[in-house]
Amino acid sequence: MNPDLLLALEFSTERASVALWQEGQILATHQDEGAAPSERIWSLLDSVLAKAQRTWENLGGIAYGAGPGGFTGVRLACGIAQGLGLGLGIPLFPISTLECLTEVAPHPRVVVALDARMNQVYLAAYERQGEEWQERLPPQLCHPTDLPDLPAGDWWGVGSGAVAWNTLLDARWGPQWQGTVPGLFPHATHIAALAGQARKRTAGVSPAAAQPIYLRQRVALTRAERGL
Repeated sequence: MNPDLLLALEFSTERASVALWQEGQILATHQDEGAAPSERIWSLLDSVLAKAQRTWENLGGIAYGAGPGGFTGVRLACGIAQGLGLGLGIPLFPISTLECLTEVAPHPRVVVALDARMNQVYLAAYERQGEEWQERLPPQLCHPTDLPDLPAGDWWGVGSGAVAWNTLLDARWGPQWQGTVPGLFPHATHIAALAGQARKRTAGVSPAAAQPIYLRQRVALTRAERGL
């Protein structure tokens, strides 16, 4: 077992990905365009390990995108991580799907918003302080009529929800809102990087204690709510 070798899983959006990370270096990665790859997950994981010339027994921990995000993908990532963690006797590192987008954010203040369907977004805000990102708005489920106030300063949006709601957010937040950075999605490499930082502060959690982050329990509107 190598405590510095982490497997990372990110299945919370339509772009599922896996990565292998060691001491700040990405050794191998794979991304699928489509839903969480439940039918081929084991072949994907075996492929990433083979690319890096590592084995399951080498792993020192497993990081996963804990959500919020698509229910199926979040549950799959957590379940796979728990099963592997229990079988291998290694800790898990649950990482917020929203926070992981700060790893590629090009501005010091970002609102991360992911499409939650049902005319809602998963939203949080982060501000860079030195080498670290500080949470300014906690992860929350938002409707267009209940958007929170932003802390002082200029803010940029990242994530599918920010791009889709750009006009609405501009109307809500006025001169504080600077627009969006399109094309950024959560990725296993971002999950791995944050887990690597977390390892310096914590030993992780036991597989039995790992949980997804849902923020809501409903996955669809009723027929009446859809006007049917």
